[in-house]
Amino acid sequence: MKSRIAQYLWLICLASAALSLASPIYAQTGTATPPPTNTPRATRTLVPTVTQTPTPAPVAMAGRLCETCSRIRLRATPGTAGEVLGFLDSAARLTIRGRSADSAWLEVQVSESDTDTVGWVAAQYVRLANGQALDEATLNSLPIRGVAVEAPPTPTSDVNGGNGIPGWLSGITAHTREIFLKGKSLGNRPNVFSRVGDSISASAYFLTPIGRGQYNLGAYGYLSGVIEYFSQANARVGNSFVNPPLAARDGWSAFNVLQTRTTPDPICGLEPYLICEYNLVKPSVALIMFGTNDSGSGVPEQFEGNLRQIVQISIDHGVIPVLSTMPPRPVNADQIARVTTFNNVIRTVAQQYGVPLWDYFAVMDKAPNSGLGPDNLHPSIPPGGATAYFTPENLQYGYTIRNLMALQVLDVLWRQVLSQ
Repeated sequence: MKSRIAQYLWLICLASAALSLASPIYAQTGTATPPPTNTPRATRTLVPTVTQTPTPAPVAMAGRLCETCSRIRLRATPGTAGEVLGFLDSAARLTIRGRSADSAWLEVQVSESDTDTVGWVAAQYVRLANGQALDEATLNSLPIRGVAVEAPPTPTSDVNGGNGIPGWLSGITAHTREIFLKGKSLGNRPNVFSRVGDSISASAYFLTPIGRGQYNLGAYGYLSGVIEYFSQANARVGNSFVNPPLAARDGWSAFNVLQTRTTPDPICGLEPYLICEYNLVKPSVALIMFGTNDSGSGVPEQFEGNLRQIVQISIDHGVIPVLSTMPPRPVNADQIARVTTFNNVIRTVAQQYGVPLWDYFAVMDKAPNSGLGPDNLHPSIPPGGATAYFTPENLQYGYTIRNLMALQVLDVLWRQVLSQ
């Protein structure tokens, strides 16, 4: 009996111990165990499938250069900062592949006899295969293949303020660019300039040798670019350097270029020569110098009125008028004073109209005999007549000085105003 009771007690103890171990309230360490927490299941986000539209194949079209184009630069990248790969003329046959973001440059493939070269050309020189210019809709249909990067201005000698502009040249402003853009809308050509003035501007010693390749840049090698630029187009009879000016003649005063005639001219008819020059040549720039004959016995107020008309007509035609002061005339005190008075008129008109002023007088005045020849009226000519050989010796002569300064004027305008 006692053994059975002992067995029952032993079984009860075992059952109690089992219940203690299975209880959720106590752990073996005697510390409370919190009830399990229900962790929410992560929500699965469905990402919609995006169907990508295939990029259309680049539009390509046959093209060519303008009929009067020559030595047009083919660049590795769009913009004037691009490396020059070569030069093209009107015979080049192109495949137009794309454009720059500003539509000013076109990516083209040039097909030659054995190779194809891909590069960039300024859009203004490119035509469709039928000779038509590319309109805005056609340009916009081309894919954008690059962003144009322009080269910084090349420093010139005697710079003022480190901006690449010589100290004797002023008036290169936003207004200059506005005149150019107006002219461009009227059909003027960026790479064409005109000469306007008297015998000093009409002379075959002024700029003509440059257009014929009879020059030596010497220390001014950076000017080769601007010579190439203005040699590309036929101004009227040859490039701008050699083209015989209609608005510059021996013995002229400022009045002559404005007058209406009763006897027709073989080229201009009854049209004033200045307007005739602009209508036939379509220049973007005019290098203008009057005063040598006007100051001989003329009236400053009359000269000023004529000069203002010349400037206004130029602006109306979208032609940038670059006014040049005239050279010294150290004949006597009266002539020295008259040159000063008339040059001040030129400076005043340039400032009031906000157009470029080329102070030729300021540089000539420092040259031997003020840069004048034996007649003390016309610029001097170096021995042998090499007025475009820019050696230190030749730069003591007036026409050589004038040619160098003219190129520097054109260079600044090309890089800072006319560049595409």
